[in-house]
Amino acid sequence: MTEQPGPQQRIADTIRPAMLNGLQDVELIGDPGTECINEWVDWIAAVVAGQVVQSIAAERDAFADRVDTLTLVARRNQEGCKDATRDVQRLEARVAELEAELTQLRAPGVVLPGPGAELDAGSAAGRPAQSLRDRLRARYPATAAALDRRDAEADPSRNTEGCPDDPNDLPHPLSCPGHDEPVAL
Repeated sequence: MTEQPGPQQRIADTIRPAMLNGLQDVELIGDPGTECINEWVDWIAAVVAGQVVQSIAAERDAFADRVDTLTLVARRNQEGCKDATRDVQRLEARVAELEAELTQLRAPGVVLPGPGAELDAGSAAGRPAQSLRDRLRARYPATAAALDRRDAEADPSRNTEGCPDDPNDLPHPLSCPGHDEPVAL
């Protein structure tokens, strides 16, 4: 009896006792021998299939299931990555738009057009500084008209525009030279 590694040893240990008991005093010559040998070959094939092939097939099926699961996860991750990339590009474009708008808002003397209007390059480049009230009129005409009506109804002796200390030509919220009391905005 030889020692064999791993699965071969398990198969040999399963087959050996049955074969030794089953083949005692059996005649292996002629038709009865052929029939007996065929029965043993079938039995050995069943043992090998049961102990080796089925376990290998089960491992293969489990591995295939894991591969399918990982493939599905990888596809979802790729789709998520593509979605995230699109979101990043969209957000970067939006940030660039907002930064450009912020730059225009911070630039002195630039009047931003109303919503939906396009800004031409000449208007953003070299215009002199405008008063805050003029910018308000350009951007929010209804609000500017309401302020003009309020100013017209106010005390005519009160100077709400053209204060030499106010570069934006707005009424001062606090008193200043030439204005006796604070103005409510």
